[in-house]
Amino acid sequence: MSLIESLANPTRSVPPQAEFVAFLADEQSTETVERFALARMMPHTYIRQGNVADATEFMAKLERPPRQLVVDISTSAMALSELAALAEVCAPSVSVVVIGERNDVGLFRELLRMGVDEYISKPLTIDLLTRLLGGPGAVVAPVHQVRTGKLVACVGARGGVGVSTVAANVAFHLAHNVDRRVVLIDMDPFGGPMNILLGTQCNNGLGDVLKNVRRLDTQYMERTTVSLGGKLFLLTAQNDLDSPEPMDVAALRELVSELKRHFHYVIIDMPDRAGPAAMAVLEEAQVVALVTEPSVYAARETARLIRIAETRDAHVPVMLIANQPRQSGRGELAMRDFEEAVGRRASHVLPYDHDSASRAENLGPPVVASRGALAMALKRVGDDLAGRQLEDKPKRAFSFRDHPLLRHLLEWRA
Repeated sequence: MSLIESLANPTRSVPPQAEFVAFLADEQSTETVERFALARMMPHTYIRQGNVADATEFMAKLERPPRQLVVDISTSAMALSELAALAEVCAPSVSVVVIGERNDVGLFRELLRMGVDEYISKPLTIDLLTRLLGGPGAVVAPVHQVRTGKLVACVGARGGVGVSTVAANVAFHLAHNVDRRVVLIDMDPFGGPMNILLGTQCNNGLGDVLKNVRRLDTQYMERTTVSLGGKLFLLTAQNDLDSPEPMDVAALRELVSELKRHFHYVIIDMPDRAGPAAMAVLEEAQVVALVTEPSVYAARETARLIRIAETRDAHVPVMLIANQPRQSGRGELAMRDFEEAVGRRASHVLPYDHDSASRAENLGPPVVASRGALAMALKRVGDDLAGRQLEDKPKRAFSFRDHPLLRHLLEWRA
């Protein structure tokens, strides 16, 4: 939508992108916000009469999140619950302003805890909106800790256990089926399998962004990442095999911190379980997805990684994913013995399904886009991360959602 069309017809149609979005409960408030947008010459606006549910539906379909969202709770019977659902589809970078009819300090405090930046009580005026919302590109200065996304570190107890498969499929499921904004990073600087698994070409965006991390904004991210469907973005590198250039750990930390401001989930596929870069990711992670297999060697390395992850200051939970990449035989370690060796039960067990895994890797699409036991198991991992109700869950599997520390890390749907 052009600047003139956007200013003259702010509610005409759904734009491919919008910088300012507003849903107002009554006609008078809608007209006031429209006049405010016209007076401030704000392009790319979408203003309409509606409620929190309308805003939630709109935000879930919008490919690129706006800078600012104004939503009216005047007609909401359960405002906090509806806003919690809205928060799930809003990227962390969106500045949310709530409008209501009550001048209630207690309500304002509850909204701040949920990540809302400002609360405005009616009646609305141009002067009031100008003072609190500002002009083009302005974002309300938050008076609380800025809401950020979650870093999920996917690491393997040994090579070949399927870390990349888990990372790719969980990211795909969260983006396409749960409507979350997800960025997936393949940390192998020499060309990991992520582009093959997701059917894309490597543009060496990871190498570029690590050198220019301080330039990272919305436009730069769009140029350096590979987009898959509007909600899933991929960062990979493919350096020459004889390249001596190591990964800049400080730049990696800064990159992760910035990406968490723009995405619900930052998922990192770690090719190594040791070294400065791997330790930096484990230190920054909110969730560690540890992929392993039922073998003696994997049990030993699993126990070591659990100790490293759980003895950090952050004390984040470890999601233990037991994969069965090979058909079981007489020499295989029983799952019961493996769990006893590592001192805990597996959060999820992925069944052996060589045909589905091979078909997805060589022909596409990802496993979770199909049906079958492996697809359902991978979907459960993604649902568990998102705090959703797990379906068709094996009775013996331990629910990661039940971990006591997870309640402070996941946004639950009310």
